[in-house]
Amino acid sequence: MARRMAMRFAAALLGTSFIYTAAVLAPIGSALGARAAEAAINTCPTPKTSVLTTVPATFKKNVALTFDDGPSPKWTPQVLDILEANHVRATFFMIGQNARANPSLVRRVLAEGHTIGNHSYSHPNFTTLSTDQQRASMENATKYISAAIEGGYKPCFFRPPYGSYNSTTINLARNRGMSVVKWSRNTKDWAAPSSLSTSFQKTIVANATSPLSSHPNVIMHDGGPSAYRQNTVDSLQRIITFYKSRGYKFTNPAGVQEPRLQIQ
Repeated sequence: MARRMAMRFAAALLGTSFIYTAAVLAPIGSALGARAAEAAINTCPTPKTSVLTTVPATFKKNVALTFDDGPSPKWTPQVLDILEANHVRATFFMIGQNARANPSLVRRVLAEGHTIGNHSYSHPNFTTLSTDQQRASMENATKYISAAIEGGYKPCFFRPPYGSYNSTTINLARNRGMSVVKWSRNTKDWAAPSSLSTSFQKTIVANATSPLSSHPNVIMHDGGPSAYRQNTVDSLQRIITFYKSRGYKFTNPAGVQEPRLQIQ
């Protein structure tokens, strides 16, 4: 009797193992395969001990293209189309309330192979907030980014609004598995006029590419809802071409080229 029970228990364990293996190996196009793929990217590496400005030298030359304040129904799809046409991956630091309003764009960003970062819930200056307020802003942003993805998604990077942070910000982010990220190349595209300007586009490109360095982290913007970002969109191809022609690898802020996912 005891032997039969032991054999049944062993069979149950084998069955569980088979189900787990099947989930991992299921066709990516299936719902089960999609959930397995999502689960695989929801564990963040150990957060960096210092604030990331330049990109770690995981390649001889690599660059992180990053976009803040989205997702925006008007600007984010244009940015995504350009990135897709060039087979380039980028990082989108999303505001939680914008992710809440545009969950389909959150899914598209992730499905097209890009990294999603946390950029707070409503874009406050974190140095003016209490510990509880900072915590709530981070957690609410992650909540609505995660809610858009079946199986959830945990941002591994936090970019403080305005680049303003204190030791509380760093500790809260790291306790939530996120490395704190600033930038090394500020395009200052947020200062663009509210109409097309070829001269300002040249400024955006110049700020994104010079002085030339081996591991730049470039900040641009694809939001917010009332901002005019066409000058950024129209500058993006030139920025990509500049770095591609010089042999740069396009990575996330930690210097990693993440695999493209299948997200339903």
